[in-house]
Amino acid sequence: MIKNDLQKKFSKTTRITHGVTALLILALFPMGKYMEGLEISEKMGLVRIHAILGFLVLILSIIRTISFFKSERPANLNTGSKFNDKLAVWIHNSFYFVLFGIAISGLATMILGGYGEALKTGNIDLIKSHGEIPPLQAHGIIATVMMILLVLHIIGVIKHYISTRENTLKRII
Repeated sequence: MIKNDLQKKFSKTTRITHGVTALLILALFPMGKYMEGLEISEKMGLVRIHAILGFLVLILSIIRTISFFKSERPANLNTGSKFNDKLAVWIHNSFYFVLFGIAISGLATMILGGYGEALKTGNIDLIKSHGEIPPLQAHGIIATVMMILLVLHIIGVIKHYISTRENTLKRII
């Protein structure tokens, strides 16, 4: 029977940024999908909110990354399967790259697509069409990859609990 030390927790900073970031992502993804179907004039208020929340995710990701490397952290979980052990580490590490990738593509979309200037001036004519904003397509692809990673992460937590009866959430909550 697999037994991991669940008494050792991630740092308080990591735990807080993990939770807040997760909640923000769960709000940002459906907001972004909803905005895809709106005309530019209809979505400017949501674009502003989306950009602010996305920037907050970037700041939290920077803080979390620093905390991850500076703070002591629990050992990686042992699942009893070398493949699952490596997959869990791969998924966790991928989140960091994806979070930074989506933030960079979001910032590039705001700048290169004219959204930032349009929000400042109120002139929506400054916004380019979707086809003229290459980072926007990358932003959507990265968001989809993030949701796939999130689903895999949740499945892994549930699978680990079912197979070992270990509540690994104790380490991050």
